Amino acid sequence: MPQSVLREVTQLEDAVGRVTASLRSFSRYAPEEIVREVVVSGREAMLSGTRREVSVLFSDLRGFTGFAERLCPEEVVAILNDHFGLLVGIITRHGGFVVDFLGDAVFTVFGAPRPDADHVEHAVRCGTEMQRARAAQNEQNRTRGWPPMEMGVGIDTGAAVVGNMGSPRRIKYGVMGNIVNVAARNETFTVGGQVLVSEATRQALSDRLVADGPFEAEGKGVGTVIRLWEVLALQGDTTLAVPSQVRDLAVLHPPLEARVRLCLGKQLDRQTHLARLHRLGAGGGEIESDAPLAVFDALQVLLPVATGGDASEILDGKVIALSEHEGAQTALVRFTGIDWDTQARIEAFAHRDRETT
Repeated sequence: MPQSVLREVTQLEDAVGRVTASLRSFSRYAPEEIVREVVVSGREAMLSGTRREVSVLFSDLRGFTGFAERLCPEEVVAILNDHFGLLVGIITRHGGFVVDFLGDAVFTVFGAPRPDADHVEHAVRCGTEMQRARAAQNEQNRTRGWPPMEMGVGIDTGAAVVGNMGSPRRIKYGVMGNIVNVAARNETFTVGGQVLVSEATRQALSDRLVADGPFEAEGKGVGTVIRLWEVLALQGDTTLAVPSQVRDLAVLHPPLEARVRLCLGKQLDRQTHLARLHRLGAGGGEIESDAPLAVFDALQVLLPVATGGDASEILDGKVIALSEHEGAQTALVRFTGIDWDTQARIEAFAHRDRETT
């Protein structure tokens, strides 16, 4: 074979290799279906959108900003990439598409770009599996010397406009509609390990969804009261259960005297309120207080269990349930952003000669 022909074959192979690598990289920025359509048709991607029933899922890490401030940038990137790699694998298996990464949050749609008649089930199964995988991954994080990471998941179902959006110079596949706002608000009400879904999502799954609720909340920018349901399990060919957020709580005899401080918007109230902890564990506690507590309220709990004297363990948390205890209202509080050392100190104190429930 002439030398010139060999050179042309080599050049062609190199060109094909570069095109293949470019398309593979491009498909990581845009939906694979859109990339394939552009390649097959030979036409440029155009601005367009269609109205479709979809399910939207938002997930966000809890307390990661505080951890990130104590880590070097390389560790922060490594931890986030590990987290995103875990989630994207699960999202892909359930037929979802990652619309965007927003800091340490993930914005996902089910039912687009490819239509999916079972998008509601796939979204809830995905959220449930994400929580189970996140809990399991934290055990590996401990051996790596990484902090524990907790995540909240919010889901809504309904009509949205999906398609290529932006400008002729910069196009992005997007999802627009009120359900995006509602799903994002649902996620903000969650605590770590929790999946909250809207009334529309619950109705679509009917009795296959095992859920607690409804809870009502007012979401900024939504305009109406949001009815929320906490996913406990999803029944089907296989039943997936969400791991309990507050477990292994020790009964305190006598109750532990503490104080709570409410979060008003993004500000901490200067006033502290007396509180009594009836149960306590690394994940949270059952608190009786004169503070006006409601479900989804954010607060700080000041526990006198640190190093003695007047020192207190200051724990961020959120109210996830209200109940009655011996005629008084108590709040079940989920702690958030607690590192391994703090968890160990609380566990050691809570389970010292006490009964676990």
